[in-house]
Amino acid sequence: MNDVVKYHNHFNSISLKNFNSIELNLLMAICSQIRNKGIDEITLNFSELKNLVKYKHRGNARFLKDLEQIYKKLITLSVRIETKEVIENFVLFTRYRIVKEEKTVIIKVNEDFKYLLNNLVKRFTQFELEEFINLKSNYSKEIYRRLKQFKSTGFWKIEINNFKELLNIPEKYRMSDIDKYVLKISRNELENYFNNFKIIKIKKGRKIEFLEFKFVPEKKYNEKVESSDRELSFPDETKKIETTPKKVLRVVEAFPEVKKEKKLTLKERIEKEIGILKNGIQRNTSLLIGLMEDPKRSLNNPAIVTVRKKLVEKNSKLTKLEKFYSLDDDKIDENMKEKIENLLKSGAES
Repeated sequence: MNDVVKYHNHFNSISLKNFNSIELNLLMAICSQIRNKGIDEITLNFSELKNLVKYKHRGNARFLKDLEQIYKKLITLSVRIETKEVIENFVLFTRYRIVKEEKTVIIKVNEDFKYLLNNLVKRFTQFELEEFINLKSNYSKEIYRRLKQFKSTGFWKIEINNFKELLNIPEKYRMSDIDKYVLKISRNELENYFNNFKIIKIKKGRKIEFLEFKFVPEKKYNEKVESSDRELSFPDETKKIETTPKKVLRVVEAFPEVKKEKKLTLKERIEKEIGILKNGIQRNTSLLIGLMEDPKRSLNNPAIVTVRKKLVEKNSKLTKLEKFYSLDDDKIDENMKEKIENLLKSGAES
């Protein structure tokens, strides 16, 4: 089994509360099948899902119960993403239908947030589904996928309270309980997947304030170290990671607009427009959430229709530009350049 799970880093800021091991496996299997399909809806058969998650029970009765349980959690899962500019709340999956006679599951992704699973060029987390499924502890699974976001740096630092919230650790757990039931078990499992794996506790006085996870970076992972890897809301301290002068230089290069004296290349202009679009999408999303929270407004309200239309247009343009951005310079011919120029000229209206 070589299925790969790949999603936007924002998905790592989501706390999957009360998901058991089987449900986590099913969710990641579903994500692996939806990714890069460019569609809103996908149909999976029971045997396909069972094979993906190495489901042990033979009969369908037990499998149906597990599918129903994850259905109840996914359909009501409120996703919260916080950046410097906005706070977003939305439901990722808008439809989850189990057809018993056909032994299939039909899953629909929220149209406005397909970016979490589709057309990912950078700022993504990627790992093998089989590795995830082989982990026994829920805590190991949840730590594993966050560490995979930082596999090029081999370093993840997180404030202890954020860590507890992210992994849905019981409030009653003291640090000794976290050591025994979370860190010790996770360390024993994860050291099989991360070389020289270490968990370091950072104290302030006598109290543990941060956790640092360190391991040897994966050499085969060639993606650039993006400043965006440090913008997630759950590990506040990732925004404050100490960098060497070399890494600071990379951050500067990631924002070409600071080079005022240099004329931007086509790739740099595309990157700048992508940033503008994402900020616009965040603003429109926040506005849409606010409008929809008003019980007096229906989905056909002109304001809601207008904002949704803008979101669709921005997401469409973003998808096209990210595809162009992923191409090597020698792959972009004159015809493509003309299309790119037209896209850039079309602007990114609020």
